[in-house]
Amino acid sequence: MNTKLLCSLPLFLAATNAFAVADVPIQSVKLTKKMEKQFTQVGKKISSSGCSFNVLPFKDERFNKSTISWAVNATNVDAWLVDLHKSLIKPAISEAANELVIEVSPSLNRLYTYNESMNINGMSVVTADYSIQGKAFKTSHHRGFYSKTNWANGDSEFVESAERATHEMVLSFLKKLPEVCEQAKSSSTL
Repeated sequence: MNTKLLCSLPLFLAATNAFAVADVPIQSVKLTKKMEKQFTQVGKKISSSGCSFNVLPFKDERFNKSTISWAVNATNVDAWLVDLHKSLIKPAISEAANELVIEVSPSLNRLYTYNESMNINGMSVVTADYSIQGKAFKTSHHRGFYSKTNWANGDSEFVESAERATHEMVLSFLKKLPEVCEQAKSSSTL
C-alpha cells in the first residue's frame, strides 16, 4: 500500500477546498399551489375565530445562527424572517378589531438540514409565547419538516429544504391560533 498517497490525501482535500463551507443567502421561495391554498384556508379560520392577534416578527434564538448544514452557512436570515412575517403571517391575520387581543411572540429555535439516504431533509422549529394584556397565557412549539430528493447536492438544495420546512412550520403555527383563541375565551383566569 502506498503510504505517501494516503498521507497526502488530507493535504489534497484541503488544497482543493473539499471541506469548504459555502455562504448562501437564504431567500423566500414561491409557495406551491397546495401551500397557498392551505394558508388561505387557515387565514379564514383565524379571521372567524373571534380574536385579534398581534403576531410579532420572529426572533432568531438559534445557538448557531449561520450554519444550516455541514456545507452551507445561511446568510441574510434576519431579512428573510422579516419577509416571512410580511408575506406569510400578515396576510393570514385579520385586521378586524375584536375584544380579545392575543399577542404572539415567536422565536426560531432551530433551522437546519441534513442528508438521509438520497434526500435532503429540512427542519425548522419555533416556540410561540402567547400573552393577553401583558400576562403570559401559554406557550406552544411548532416544527416544520420538508424532504426533497438530493439531485446534485447543491447549496441551493439545502437552502430550499430549510425554506420549505419553515413554510410547514409557519402553517402549523398559524393553525394553532384559533385553538389558542378558544382556550383564551374559556379561561377564567383572564
